Amino acid sequence: MNKFWWTMAVLVPVVALQGCSLKTQNLRVDPEVKVKESKVGEGTTVGLKVTDGRDSPKLGEVGDPNTKMVDVVIEQDPSPKVYERVKEALEKMGFTVVPQAEGSDPSLSIDIRKLQLQSEKTPFTFETELRAEVAAHAARSNGRYDRQFNVRTRRDGAGPPYEKDSTALVNTALSQALEDLLADEQLIGMLKN
Repeated sequence: MNKFWWTMAVLVPVVALQGCSLKTQNLRVDPEVKVKESKVGEGTTVGLKVTDGRDSPKLGEVGDPNTKMVDVVIEQDPSPKVYERVKEALEKMGFTVVPQAEGSDPSLSIDIRKLQLQSEKTPFTFETELRAEVAAHAARSNGRYDRQFNVRTRRDGAGPPYEKDSTALVNTALSQALEDLLADEQLIGMLKN
């Protein structure tokens, strides 16, 4: 019985501390987009555009619904960083990338449609899930190709995710969606000469 009370004496302040130390999380987007170096693009110039089509900078909330919940947001537009990472990846694949202008042929438009983070407290852990949806529109004079890429990542932990954990979840999910997009043979085929 003494062991039980000792354990409770240690756990209660830890849980209380976690609730107090939570504050609004403002995440930084910087996905790592890995592709194999190749010459598949054969020097083709592609007009690239990346947009953030989300309705709100808020991704969700984390914490304990019985004590304190805090917002998780991406206040800074993630489009420029995603553009930079996709440009680097396409160039590794042998494409020349320029900002998309009217009449760019071929062109690739990427829209970040959803980034959603949900953290739920269960009796023993916090279950955290992130969903990312990225849409791609590849076009050239002889056709077009549209596809949406969805990724879900999960993490379980003793406490709610802190800003560093949430940032890692967002960047992991976005990285996976963008790597799937660049591995799509039909999409890449539409961009090639």
